[in-house]
Amino acid sequence: MRAGRIVLFAVCCFAQVALSQPVLLQIRPHIGDTLRMHLSQSVEMTGTTRGGGRDSATSSMTTSIEVFTRAIAHQWTSGGTLMQSITDSVAMTPASAGSLADLKRRAMTGKRVWVRVSTDGAMEIVDDDDPNSELRHVFGEMPAMLAREPVAVGASWTREMQIPLSGDPGTMGQVRATFRLDSLSRNGDLAFISMHGTMSRMNLPGAPPAGAGYATSGTLSGTIQIDRRLGWITDSRSSIIVRSTIAAAPPQKGGPQGAPMQVRTKITQWIRAMRTR
Repeated sequence: MRAGRIVLFAVCCFAQVALSQPVLLQIRPHIGDTLRMHLSQSVEMTGTTRGGGRDSATSSMTTSIEVFTRAIAHQWTSGGTLMQSITDSVAMTPASAGSLADLKRRAMTGKRVWVRVSTDGAMEIVDDDDPNSELRHVFGEMPAMLAREPVAVGASWTREMQIPLSGDPGTMGQVRATFRLDSLSRNGDLAFISMHGTMSRMNLPGAPPAGAGYATSGTLSGTIQIDRRLGWITDSRSSIIVRSTIAAAPPQKGGPQGAPMQVRTKITQWIRAMRTR
């Protein structure tokens, strides 16, 4: 009985030492695996015009989209894993059959594209000729997030990335985010990561510069769960809050000066994934 306790104690100590060692976090699915993914995203925009020391007008709009896809790992390459992505269904709220955005999203259903996924999490669509494709916006603009070197529990790393600004066409948000490996599961298969960061507005080459009095800043936070045995992110939740100030247009001759508008945009995203058995 005593010998059994000693063995159990030794095993527990070994497990603690093993989990304290740096681990390599990589996106590297097994060739032949089919991964089912469910993306839920909502965008809440609120605009407030302030005048006379109080809120004079407030308007808001909320849209949401759900996308169900399959990703099949076909080949390892020097740039990452080459995968075929198939969109099974798309739902948008509010649904407007006549709107251009709705038509573009409906066109995604059943579409097959090739995606290259690097080991640090960046995704790149390699065969979609449409630069305005919704698939490109959903899957082709995911930046690198993971550390390229092994990290221990409690360690942090910083990445700079670019994301499109919803409601501000032609511009991108420059994000500086800090990631932290918070913990590992008991057997080390699951890694739990938290992130937080800040964002500022940047113009794309060729895009018109922001007008005078236009300012944008934001914050982001979220969590990531990596299944190291599966080689994939199985749960990712993020929240981005962007605050913009848009100066009023110059008044007409003799007219009153308009009040600036404060715009708050909250983007909430949840991506879940599992392997098809």
